[in-house]
Amino acid sequence: MSSKKNAPLRFNVGFLLEGNVGEKREYELDYPSAVIEDVILQPLQGTIFLSRNSRGIYVEGNLVTNIMSECSRCLTPLSVPLEMELNDLFYYPPTTAPEGEYSIPATCFLDLSPLVREMSVISIPLQLLCQPDCLGFCMECGQNLNEKDCGCQDDDVDPRLAVLGGLLNS
Repeated sequence: MSSKKNAPLRFNVGFLLEGNVGEKREYELDYPSAVIEDVILQPLQGTIFLSRNSRGIYVEGNLVTNIMSECSRCLTPLSVPLEMELNDLFYYPPTTAPEGEYSIPATCFLDLSPLVREMSVISIPLQLLCQPDCLGFCMECGQNLNEKDCGCQDDDVDPRLAVLGGLLNS
């Protein structure tokens, strides 16, 4: 239900589906915020082109946005800029779509939300850092080492090998 309330990526393409092959339409997107299921994109901007072909509507375009995430080392919230390139075919009628492909329902409303959500999630870098030299947390006490030094002793000895360390000391 919530996806219907905030659905800035839904377009009525009935006129394109009724038109000739090769007809195109350009859309400029400039949304301060787009909520797609569990993903919040702020802002969502770019240009998309919808063109009619013999199998449905081909979608292409470039979008830029920011997504909130957290640092992989210290969990500090950060805004991650993303660039997405859309290139996908939405089949029409929906019965002609191969399994797992996007289609346009009989209502002729093209919903780009699933595609944009998918592209935004796979565009997020695997390791996000708040700064290139982020120190993360202390393994002993949990202090954020970017804020202050905790004073814990840096003991690099694996506890399973501590007995061998005792032999070296004697």
